[in-house]
Amino acid sequence: MHLFFQSLIRYLSWWIASIWPGRHDGAPLHARRLLFLLLFYPAFLFLQLMHWFGFLCDELCFPGYRKVAVKDPVFVLGIPRSGTTFLHRSLAKDPQFTSFSTWEAILAPSVTERKIVGLLKAVDRTLGAPLNKLIQKILRSASGDFNDIHEVGLSVPEEDYLSLLPAGGCFILFLAFPFSSCLRDLSRLDEVPEKERQRLLDVYKRALQRHLYCHPGKRLLSKNAAFATWASALQAIFPGAGFLICVREPCSALSSQLSSLAPARRFFGTDPDGTHTTRSFLNIYTHSYRQLARFVEASEPSQVALIEQSDMKAAPAEIIRAAVTQLDLRASPPLERGKSATRSTHRHAPKDFALDTTEIEGCMNSPYETMLRSPNRTTYSCG
Repeated sequence: MHLFFQSLIRYLSWWIASIWPGRHDGAPLHARRLLFLLLFYPAFLFLQLMHWFGFLCDELCFPGYRKVAVKDPVFVLGIPRSGTTFLHRSLAKDPQFTSFSTWEAILAPSVTERKIVGLLKAVDRTLGAPLNKLIQKILRSASGDFNDIHEVGLSVPEEDYLSLLPAGGCFILFLAFPFSSCLRDLSRLDEVPEKERQRLLDVYKRALQRHLYCHPGKRLLSKNAAFATWASALQAIFPGAGFLICVREPCSALSSQLSSLAPARRFFGTDPDGTHTTRSFLNIYTHSYRQLARFVEASEPSQVALIEQSDMKAAPAEIIRAAVTQLDLRASPPLERGKSATRSTHRHAPKDFALDTTEIEGCMNSPYETMLRSPNRTTYSCG
């Protein structure tokens, strides 16, 4: 109950702080912002309350989920916009794995909700799936331009950090409330106070246990590009885990991320000119590269495989198979050998966001190049 009230207080405090005095850096009060705060946000809060009711029902009706072992999970982490989604969805085709789908992470993080949604889906299918078609249409409309950058769909494998939304521990909320220091700190988990860090990790572990309870006999495949600084903590909790770390040349990675966040900024009504987001993510990326470099350096190649985006774009099937072999995952996702990754239509450049490439290189190139020289880097032989 303590966690419920803590998250409720946080959600309400963010809303109140947004409305009054309403002059926060990066979140000025204007028509679009008010539309989000007065219409969407109350509905979102109601959904989180429903999730908490579902969690309560889980404790009463499905307490066995707590006994589920999260055995040898596979975590796809790294720098955002470095190929984590492509890698995750390629591996997710292997039937041994299970990953959170969008609807599971956002609409039904509790076992109880999944049972109910399962029944509703069965009824909907018998009627020709009108409800599913309506929800998909709404989702495509809401995602807008973002769907061209990151495919959005109810049933596609998605980032399971979204299951932390009920607890107010999902980093995506930082885009809605960029003035919140506790949301910003989710990108620097290593610096979060021990008690708060453990609380988040406990919530996350419970989310994984609930998911595996609903998918017995499967191996967890998790992907979270926002978890760059969570790697060491996850390794401590799940010592048998395998890690696939994706990285990319810093300047292109950061400009791609800033470009991809534009639809979210418009939706939340925050940071109209993007300057606050640029400043924040410059710091976030700097810390992420450094923490990932330390993690990779401290880990054995049999536990952590490093994948550079350009390598995977050139030969995705070969690199993914090499990484699978390196970590001894015994996975066989259907991959087409010798075919390069689909070229993205997403266009961006550092100059679009007034980024100083010299500053970026000075902050991030050293840890990036350290990782590229690591024995953990996945390579393949053309022969």
